[in-house]
Amino acid sequence: MRNEVSHAELSALAKQAYVDVAYKHFSIPNKKMTYSRVAVLTGLNRKEVVRLSKTKDESELTGTPNRATRVVNGWLNDPDFLDRNKDPLVLTIKGKGNSFSELVSRYSGDITIGAIIDELERLGIAKKINSEQILLNQQGYIPESGEIEKIDILSTCTSDLLSSAVHNLEHGKKEGRFQRQLVYKKVPEEIASEFQEISAEKSSKLLIELNKWLGNKLANREEYEIQATDNTESIKKRIGLGIYYFENNLDKDDKPTSR
Repeated sequence: MRNEVSHAELSALAKQAYVDVAYKHFSIPNKKMTYSRVAVLTGLNRKEVVRLSKTKDESELTGTPNRATRVVNGWLNDPDFLDRNKDPLVLTIKGKGNSFSELVSRYSGDITIGAIIDELERLGIAKKINSEQILLNQQGYIPESGEIEKIDILSTCTSDLLSSAVHNLEHGKKEGRFQRQLVYKKVPEEIASEFQEISAEKSSKLLIELNKWLGNKLANREEYEIQATDNTESIKKRIGLGIYYFENNLDKDDKPTSR
């Protein structure tokens, strides 16, 4: 729990580990490993073994997101809980319609609203204005980072950055992906601190704006796909934009360079 690993995520990873080990260490020499044999070895049903054996995207291995995550994402993206500017509404805690209790019921199942409020307040994500209303403090769910989560973030961000860099090396400017960097040397510490603060503020606003745009696009797409009558399915992609701040101490012999 300290590392924000839910029971569903642990269960999904354990299932995948059983299937992987069955294929790697318990196959019979000169004989093809079958889904049925893996099912016998692992205790999983054959349908589950087939699904896990064909899983390519690591994101499919994890279970459902943390319930607090689902509640916040719903608050940020569900039109029923947004104002005309698509900003999160201040919600009444109990009641029908666009209330916090309805939000929790829709996105967190049978968990009590009190438990969700306690967790969101503990993390500073939401705050009760009074006994009847609650507001969202942050435009996203940012769990406490344990060692496992820090490693996961490091590996994911590094992989994504390298993927874009390699793509740009292999493709021309027309097909290149956005990859830019702003660098200044010999910046006084007080200006660096101020830049760190303002860059974080402006970057957060940009990501929130892009999140709203993409969320609306996907919502409209889902409505279209529900109404569509053909069975064609477009290729699905994992997309996003990464922004990061960096800072290094300069050696005395470093000279400024222009970029």
